[in-house]
Amino acid sequence: MPILGRDQFEMRLSAQDIAQLADLDGNGAETAGAVSAALADAEAEVLGYVMSVAALPLPDPAPELLKRLVCDVARYNLYQRHLPEEHPVTVAYLRAVATLRDIASGRLRLALGGGDQVGSVGVAAGWAPARVMTDAALQGMGP
Repeated sequence: MPILGRDQFEMRLSAQDIAQLADLDGNGAETAGAVSAALADAEAEVLGYVMSVAALPLPDPAPELLKRLVCDVARYNLYQRHLPEEHPVTVAYLRAVATLRDIASGRLRLALGGGDQVGSVGVAAGWAPARVMTDAALQGMGP
């Protein structure tokens, strides 16, 4: 099952906007397969990052964070990646990629349902190893 289907994509953006972006020929009609290709390419890009920390298949339904990231990447794909850096769609895409890098590096946890999480935040909450550097251990190390 895909992370984000067309119906969910249309709920996050408007169906009219998607149809307009998918008119790649400029003839007033949606180019066949444009939306499904943009979604498939976006999902592949997202999974490219996520697969380094999560086993496939992902739970169904996919986590909301992944749905948002696929949406941002797919919208950017429909714009055919020809936007200036300051355009809101480019900014959303760049933020999505930054989030994906954080997931892949383990700086951001990805909730996979059932309490399972992938990745780490680099800080152990509620647990830490015993102190190694105690006064007794450091005694005799000074001048």
